[in-house]
Amino acid sequence: MWIQPKDLLLPSPFWIAEMYSKYFVLQKRRGHGESRGFGSMLVGTFDSVMSTKPAPYRILHQTPSSEVSYEIAIGLTQDEIVKDWEWLQTNLFSVLNEMENEEEVTNFTICKIQSLYAQNNQDDTGESPDFKVMTSQFRKIFKMPEEERLVNSYSATYVKNKIPRQGQLYISLNHVCFYSYLLSEEIKRIIRFAELEDISRSGKTIYLKTTNNMTYNFTLIFNASKAHALIEQLNKMAIQKLIQDPESPVVDHDTSNYTRFATKMSKEPVLLRDLTARQKSEEFRVYFRLPQTEIIDGKIKADIWTPYSKRFHAGYIYLSPNFFCFRSDVKDLVSLVIPMKTIKSVEKKDDGQQRYDNQIVIFSSDNVPFMFSKIVDREVLISKITDLLSRIHIPVSRERAKYDISWSKQTALLNTFKTQFSPDIQKKQEQKLARWEDHFRDFGRGIAMFRTTDVINLIVEGIPDKLRQEIWLIFSGAIHDKEMNPGLYEDLVEKAACIKNSFVHDEIDRDLPRSLPEHPAFQCTDGIGALRRVLQAYALRNPQVGYCQAMNIVSSVFLLFCDEENAFWMLAALCENLLPDYYQDKIVGAQIDQGVLNELVATHLSDLHEHLERLGVIKMISISWFLTIFISVISYESSLQILDCFFYEGAKIIFMISLQIIEWNRDKLLDCQDDGEAMLVLQTYLEGIYNPEYQVPPPTDKRRQERPQTQTVQTLIYEAYTKFGAELTQQRIEELRNKHRRLTVRQFDIDNEKTIVKAHVQNPYFERLELHTLLTIIREEKLVLKSVQQQQKTQSLSEAPQLQHHQSPARDIMPGGGSGRHEAYSVNYEVFHTLFSELTPWRKCVSVDIAEKLFRLTDKKGTGQLDFGQLVNALGLVCSNKSTEKLKLLFVLHLPPLLSKAEIERTRRPRPRTKDDAEEAIEAEDFFDDDASESIEALPSPSDQNFDADDFALISATQHLHNLAGISGNTFMDLSRTPNLSLNSNASSLAHRNSTFYVDLPGAAGLAGLSDLGAARMTPPTTAAASSAAAGSNAATAAEQMLLNVETISNFSQISDLVAATRLDRADSNATDTRSLGSLGYLLDQPNEGAAGGHSPVPHMRKENFQLLWRSIIEIMGCVQDEEMRRAYENLIELGNSNIKKEPSLESFTQLNLAGSGDEQPDNNGNPTTPAAEPSSTTRLFIALEEELRQAKAAAAGGGAAATTRTTNTTSSGSSSSTNISDGWHISIKQFIATALTCECIEKAFQTSTRIVEQIEQLQKKRRKCLSTNYNY
Repeated sequence: MWIQPKDLLLPSPFWIAEMYSKYFVLQKRRGHGESRGFGSMLVGTFDSVMSTKPAPYRILHQTPSSEVSYEIAIGLTQDEIVKDWEWLQTNLFSVLNEMENEEEVTNFTICKIQSLYAQNNQDDTGESPDFKVMTSQFRKIFKMPEEERLVNSYSATYVKNKIPRQGQLYISLNHVCFYSYLLSEEIKRIIRFAELEDISRSGKTIYLKTTNNMTYNFTLIFNASKAHALIEQLNKMAIQKLIQDPESPVVDHDTSNYTRFATKMSKEPVLLRDLTARQKSEEFRVYFRLPQTEIIDGKIKADIWTPYSKRFHAGYIYLSPNFFCFRSDVKDLVSLVIPMKTIKSVEKKDDGQQRYDNQIVIFSSDNVPFMFSKIVDREVLISKITDLLSRIHIPVSRERAKYDISWSKQTALLNTFKTQFSPDIQKKQEQKLARWEDHFRDFGRGIAMFRTTDVINLIVEGIPDKLRQEIWLIFSGAIHDKEMNPGLYEDLVEKAACIKNSFVHDEIDRDLPRSLPEHPAFQCTDGIGALRRVLQAYALRNPQVGYCQAMNIVSSVFLLFCDEENAFWMLAALCENLLPDYYQDKIVGAQIDQGVLNELVATHLSDLHEHLERLGVIKMISISWFLTIFISVISYESSLQILDCFFYEGAKIIFMISLQIIEWNRDKLLDCQDDGEAMLVLQTYLEGIYNPEYQVPPPTDKRRQERPQTQTVQTLIYEAYTKFGAELTQQRIEELRNKHRRLTVRQFDIDNEKTIVKAHVQNPYFERLELHTLLTIIREEKLVLKSVQQQQKTQSLSEAPQLQHHQSPARDIMPGGGSGRHEAYSVNYEVFHTLFSELTPWRKCVSVDIAEKLFRLTDKKGTGQLDFGQLVNALGLVCSNKSTEKLKLLFVLHLPPLLSKAEIERTRRPRPRTKDDAEEAIEAEDFFDDDASESIEALPSPSDQNFDADDFALISATQHLHNLAGISGNTFMDLSRTPNLSLNSNASSLAHRNSTFYVDLPGAAGLAGLSDLGAARMTPPTTAAASSAAAGSNAATAAEQMLLNVETISNFSQISDLVAATRLDRADSNATDTRSLGSLGYLLDQPNEGAAGGHSPVPHMRKENFQLLWRSIIEIMGCVQDEEMRRAYENLIELGNSNIKKEPSLESFTQLNLAGSGDEQPDNNGNPTTPAAEPSSTTRLFIALEEELRQAKAAAAGGGAAATTRTTNTTSSGSSSSTNISDGWHISIKQFIATALTCECIEKAFQTSTRIVEQIEQLQKKRRKCLSTNYNY
């Protein structure tokens, strides 16, 4: 890429010339693309220590007689730099050779390169070439995707094992990364912002601590404070994103939202400038209480004329698209907010004594002048205001859809239910009103009033009832949202009224009677109706919040003083700006501020903090105090004055009041011995707070009449401001919120883990510590996977087909609490595959994807997710020392349909042989010479979403019946042409189906006979003594009848209907049984002989499958096979040959049925202890049908030669595949295990347990070293 020419005085030994010309040279950085020799090691160390990361290729312009060279182009790849070199050859070489002197050559070349640079960067990102090189190196070193944008990098020192390592600290949107190269030793560290638990800075050193207790210290000689602030900002964004949208935890940033109208030239990266603007915009909105959409455009130094004091005050003018604001340098001295839409004109003022002070006068639509002087650049300011005014958009009420409901807005309820004051109280109200009128006359009224300390004093004294609506709307910022969204409230009310059967509406209706019940306004339909409309409208406006208890209480107070629409916008300002995240699921914001209060108590009331912490009082009181802003714990009259201050000060007043109440009760709280006693002390004190200036008629409740008075609310507020107002700043609160936001989210995870571990601590595989560690890695891997999926913006990263599953109607919740605890730690296939591959000893198996087989075997309900219990059983068994159970599991994992014919064919494909393959070649010629057609019929893979285990079982059983009936194979339904039986098909009930391996034929409860299958009952000959005269014709008729009925049985729609119907009978027993591995243990523990009914519970294994099984064992053993294993293999081959004559029956499939209802207690291995279940009624049905067909064949054979010949021919022509299965090679599970355990090496390997904690620590170490997992399975 072309760059601005940079002069170089001295040649560098770190560059090697690749191409020459008279005036140009193409160079490559020494060591780039080469093996790590001494030269490349030295250059790499120099670049790391000196924080120089140049592009690997560059082009220099130089003249023969000059000692100065100019760097004119750089390239990240050789192709890129060669392209620029070829352009020079084509366009400049011949031109330069015709010039007369070298000075002319240099001037022409520099001008041409500058022109190319300007042309190529017109539509670019605006980043400097050096930053582009840095971004490329960042992505290459840490293997970051294109979507992960680098914010900035800093030269830093990382201390590892007390040894400092100089390198580069890279900060991107979602990660903090460090890279160092010193004498051929690399150090890479990558930390996600979402996993940071603590961030602090001391001097030049930044300290980071992650949720897995890893600490990192980075020392920055320069820009330490900027780097720390940037890390804090990005961590806050990451945690907020995780709270608001756990399914999309990756932070993104839309630069277009923060693009300034007049771009300021800066050497900082564009994204860093945008994030800085984002941070300043947030501070700007919070201070001036502006809408969330406002983005600061810039600020300029100026003085403002205050007519009430007749003098100028220094400060800054702030501009945004819709507002002109001013803030004095002296805190709270004066501030001003002027909506752009109200600005009538902007004029220069060049007369008077200050005519040289660059003055301007702004006139509002009310002809109120605002004068500013000493403006640094008046022309720029006027131009900017003019530009913003030309862009201003004034929203108007639009035409909206009409709904068939009738309602009218409710005015402030106090207009109807007037408060009856005593004469003294009424006089105080009038005096307050007069003082406010005087203030309006001097300082202005409305949004554009001068906001000074005088208004703070008036608010602390209390706002008169007549002015509360106006003052609350202005200082809460609700007035701006209302004016920007005209007609929205009416639209929301009418839409919400049309919603039927809403859970949120039911919650609202349940809480309506409990909303300020002591006030008569909410004992009538008018007040209740207005409150219902406000809450329902807001739930529709903000579905993420919906409705939360306590919203009804504060909204009822709003409705007393404000009309219905204003109350709605007050509620919106409260939930979205003043107390963010307070009213979401798990009231996260309130819990964060609970931690803030706890730390403030430790800071300001240190002698009391330890005692309160031991009693747990802070956790008990803060939620009720914060959510209702003291309305629910202090009398209504007193809480009004706190509410007045809240809309001006924000959450600061809540912390100040809380600290003051706790301090006043210090001695009593220190005497308390338990939390109940402490709560009683605080409750009694709060109930006694009263407002002597706002006394309503005494209540009829005698308990309230007898309540002792403890303190006036005026004294409470005054003392709180005096003692804590100066020290408790908004900046301090935000710093503490950032800290406790991390700790609160972490505490959610800890509480989750404790609950889940307690539920699974009795498992037979893992101890408590191992369970905690496993939960930690699950959470981390799920976050990594979600980040990868969101960044790549694909619906699925897995090449393996995904199981479709029903989504829960419940909203995915934050980690912690509720019915979603276990769901938060369920894993999908991608995460399970990673855990299996990284943690278990079977990861060495590469011929067969055992992880996929085990996942589908364990996913008993076919949901595409494994809960934590299932995961513990799956990983626990593989990592345990239970050799017999592990061999049984491995045997089952290599059976069809878990192992399909396609996989056998794929594995049997010839591949290039190497010397290392010699030990793996066990009877290779026998394995590869087998006819593929002899393997089990082509089965859909269990990873195929069009496959259903029940369909496979019924296909196999029906084919077996066809063979017995003598039906031609051509009449049997070809599996490759089967209809699409997807998991969402009506043909099968996914919600209650078992694992894709367990072939559970449906029970036949309630079935009277075969007529339920949709065909006439099959009636074979009742006696074997049929007359020989009628035998010929009767046999032909009987054969046709049998053919008709068997074809009817094979009809998929009818059989699937049977499956769907009979699954419902089994739903109750299987609904809570998620321990499919426990059931598998029961299945595999049954003996091969003598099981109930004399049937084998596990199918025999064919030769192709066995050879894959043995290969898997060799790979698990480390691709080492000794003589003992070879003899065992040969013995098993011989056993299989000896079993060729044995004819298996339908039992091999019908016996794949899990026993137990899920209520029985498991044994020490987690397996059910109930005896083998009797064959289900459907199983007996097929067995009986098989016997009937055999008898019918025998009768037909005895009836006449013609019938016999026809039946024999049909059987011969149509059952070749079945003959191959019945007479083929096979071994039983008992034979396999008994023979395998004779090998000492196999027994020792399978008896060796795996320490899961050590494996997890290794995995976490790999993650920290940027050895990320590839999720493309």
